[in-house]
Amino acid sequence: MHAAPLTICIIAIGIILSVTEINAKVLPMCTAVQELKRGGISNTYISNWVCLMKHESGLETSLVTGPGTASSYSYGVFQINSNKWCVRGRKGGVCNAKCEDFSNDDISDDIVCAKKIHEMEGFKYWKGWMNKCKNKPLPDISSCKRRRRAIDDLLFEVM
Repeated sequence: MHAAPLTICIIAIGIILSVTEINAKVLPMCTAVQELKRGGISNTYISNWVCLMKHESGLETSLVTGPGTASSYSYGVFQINSNKWCVRGRKGGVCNAKCEDFSNDDISDDIVCAKKIHEMEGFKYWKGWMNKCKNKPLPDISSCKRRRRAIDDLLFEVM
């Protein structure tokens, strides 16, 4: 008799969780490569940037973590920190950006800020890169280049 209310409760929780909209978007690796190229990242370093994104955020565009040091939070695929680089709720910080803008699917502004961080601090700023990418095998992005060429060839044939 007592098991029925518990079962109903568990089912209800499952239904609620399954209909809750999840805004997380995980970038496919080749999409990340395209976005980085579009953002002006040199081909020489794209594998490093993809590795960094993979190990900082799992390529999840909406990831927000924290609180960390001084109640700071980190945002988006590059985990850009509110302690220095952006300000929560309004534009500011070194990147003159609103932190929440780094947790949406448009990563072009994230790339602009990440490039600024890299210019000032290098890849060493990111613990994910230091621990998982530095002096380690980097992601193989050659299939992304081949796929892009194949798409370009297809478009050329259609025209």
